[in-house]
Amino acid sequence: MEQLLYGDPVARQLDEISFKAFQDAKSNNKTPHLTAITVGDNSASLLYVSRKKEKAEQLGVEFNWLKLDENTTQENLNELIQEQSKTTDGLIVQLPLPNHLNSEDVINCIPPDVDVDGLTSYNLGSLFSNEYKLIPATSLAVLELLNFYQIKTEDKAIVIAGRSRLVSSPLAKILSSKSYNANVTVIHSKTSNQKQFITQADIFISAVGSAKLYDFSYFKKGATIIDIGISSVDGKNYGDIDTQNLSEVVSYRSPFPGGVGPITVSALFFNLSRLVKTS
Repeated sequence: MEQLLYGDPVARQLDEISFKAFQDAKSNNKTPHLTAITVGDNSASLLYVSRKKEKAEQLGVEFNWLKLDENTTQENLNELIQEQSKTTDGLIVQLPLPNHLNSEDVINCIPPDVDVDGLTSYNLGSLFSNEYKLIPATSLAVLELLNFYQIKTEDKAIVIAGRSRLVSSPLAKILSSKSYNANVTVIHSKTSNQKQFITQADIFISAVGSAKLYDFSYFKKGATIIDIGISSVDGKNYGDIDTQNLSEVVSYRSPFPGGVGPITVSALFFNLSRLVKTS
């Protein structure tokens, strides 16, 4: 019988930590401040930022949302980032961006000390040392989920599907570090026999974004499944995992929705609380 790994209690735990840090800052006459920049009217991006705005209000963070036209130039966007970075504790540029903008250049225009997403090359590179301060929010959400439900990782085979800078790169590095001691494999669209790897996984983390891509036949008995992927089919959202008959195989599973998703926004504000405390 599978146990579902719900994200809400994990998110509440992170929120408590963040709220206390923000209150401490306010007691020292500092109001925490987060700036979000969106370019164009991508519906998913606008929804994600609106959720961050709601969380900011809940936690007592001043939220500044700058909505730019679809045709904003690279130069103007970079100048705005540099300008806003001087007066905020954290700054995010919501991805994806319109095709004419270079996302890598935009991300790395954000100064590391306000890079609350932890996605600049500097902050990602710092994960290879013991001095890192921030973990990208989605990766942090997965780690917090594992910690909260006491899922053991030491000497466990962990397979991560997908190779994004948001998820697989940070997670692969951290889960294989001495803090977690896992044996990590990353698979992707060019992996010829994904099933060969997944069936050996004690923990499988999927961040592909393809509806119901993996069914119960992919998983070993007693495995833990964490579904991060999201895709839309005929106006309905799905995760990467086909849950039919899955309870007969796996021991632990993060549901979709309600698993990693609720934690991700709270993880972002946890990162902000660390930037506020060190500023």
